[in-house]
Amino acid sequence: MSKQDIQTEEKFMRHNAWFSIFMGITLLIISVYPMLKQTSAPLLFIGAAAFLGSFFMFVIRGGFTWKLGYRLMYTDEFLKTIDTIAYKHVVLGLLFSMGVIFLLSDDLALNVSHSMMATFYLAQMCLVYGVSILWQSRD
Repeated sequence: MSKQDIQTEEKFMRHNAWFSIFMGITLLIISVYPMLKQTSAPLLFIGAAAFLGSFFMFVIRGGFTWKLGYRLMYTDEFLKTIDTIAYKHVVLGLLFSMGVIFLLSDDLALNVSHSMMATFYLAQMCLVYGVSILWQSRD
């Protein structure tokens, strides 16, 4: 594997990390939006625009190759290790947040719906994955 291929994969990994962070922030806005008492349409519009913008940036800038085949695995062993550790952080973060939600479930039962919690869990998973990759691959 050439040095150019490794640098391309590192760039792709950072791109995936930033996409996960933007997706997590967008999902977090969407999950918290119904709980706000003084909601405004611009907040939801900004969240939807951020989601669509980050999605199109991902598709255009490197999420898919010219053959439109998505690359799921990295060929470099070091990048595979970073990816595996990031998934472990996602599982640990999800278990921690589910435990906290279980402990606070009596206070949240009236205000939070199942769809809001599912969106919150997805947002938390995206944020943890993106931050974990960026933290591990910093120079």
